[in-house]
Amino acid sequence: MSRRHVSDVVITLVERDLKVRYRHSALGVAWSQLGPLAVLVMVSFVFTRVVPLHVPHYPLFVVVGLLAWTWFATAVDTATRSIVDGRELVLRPGVAPIALPTAAVLTQLMHFLLALPVLLVVECMVLGHLPLTLVALPAVVLAQIAVTLPLAWLLAAWHVRWRDVGHGVTLMLMPLFYATPVFYPPSRVPGHWRLVFELNPLAPLITGYRDVMLYGRWPTWSSMLVLLLVGATASLACRRLVARRAHLFAEEI
Repeated sequence: MSRRHVSDVVITLVERDLKVRYRHSALGVAWSQLGPLAVLVMVSFVFTRVVPLHVPHYPLFVVVGLLAWTWFATAVDTATRSIVDGRELVLRPGVAPIALPTAAVLTQLMHFLLALPVLLVVECMVLGHLPLTLVALPAVVLAQIAVTLPLAWLLAAWHVRWRDVGHGVTLMLMPLFYATPVFYPPSRVPGHWRLVFELNPLAPLITGYRDVMLYGRWPTWSSMLVLLLVGATASLACRRLVARRAHLFAEEI
């Protein structure tokens, strides 16, 4: 199947998933904005009134990290099961299996992008301005795509052969969440855990989001470049793996 054909299938799947999610909903895509707003209100109350952590603009700090984490975690979890759950599509001639985990990742990207306007409006109200460094946001988003896509492809292919993979992914996302600086700044990580923290690719990503969206700093370009290069290399390897195993999927699912 040509790349053009694969991209057409991916676009169709993303559109379908978005339509199904908001079908018969009075508020429609507004629910994507209400979620981050509800988190902002809750975090503002809990961590400024009940358990103050003395992190500047902490509610915004958390929501920026939480949006990036939610995109990654939901995308990986959904993509892992996408080929098995989409067996009807896989059995259709002309549908490349790799399109399903790709669509899962890009659907969650759309939810991430739909949630951004509310965050930026609140940020403008709190800070009084939006940082110029927001122009670097696409670079951080691209780095996250580069990290997430090959992992999604690999796990989706493995899950077809070994169904335990889906359960393992759900289980491993919980400790990974606490190993990722969503609710705490990287400076709070103890020295003896620093190496583990630095091996987590989500750590520089979330730091990059906060730099460009909240602190008015440019992302660490070297970290973004490393993520892009590693992601591109992993994408080539994982795409070939899926292509080699694609002919077995019809029997295994």
